[in-house]
Amino acid sequence: GYYHSAVIKTDGSLWTWGANSHGQLGDGTYTNHSDPVKILEDVVSVDLEVYHSAAIKADGSLWTWGCGDAGQLGNGSIGYQTTPVKILEDVASVSLGGDHGAALKTDGSLWAWGYNRAGQVGDGTTENKLSPVKILDDVASVSLGRDHSAAVKTDGSLWTWGRNTYGQLGDGTTGDKTAPVKI
Repeated sequence: GYYHSAVIKTDGSLWTWGANSHGQLGDGTYTNHSDPVKILEDVVSVDLEVYHSAAIKADGSLWTWGCGDAGQLGNGSIGYQTTPVKILEDVASVSLGGDHGAALKTDGSLWAWGYNRAGQVGDGTTENKLSPVKILDDVASVSLGRDHSAAVKTDGSLWTWGRNTYGQLGDGTTGDKTAPVKI
């Protein structure tokens, strides 16, 4: 993360430490910790952003916590969440962007949520999404940047969307894209 860190121990326990001004450690407080604090059990994957965090448990459930002032937690509300809250089932991987998130489900569908001013959620709008919305099918992997997103489909094709001020989407233009564009 920006000023916080996380580790998954071999027993599947998730531990976090560092800055906690927005509840991004997930321990139920806003207290900074210089020593690791145990947060969840049975965790297989974790991703951190500046002020929010996400973890996937062994049962495929996706949990988020921290700053949700633009919907980036995907929990259906705006505000801070100082403990993990479950937002999706059957998740294979998660990627967090600046203020948005995306999850690849085990059926290959891609779901996204959060801040969407530049179309980085990919649903064809610029309205923030407080809960996950389905974006694409047949997705193999996803990666998010600050205000843009990218996915590789199972056929090997690359799709990008969101902020494109500097041509970061790779489509030969500098205009934002609110829906996935095949590169």
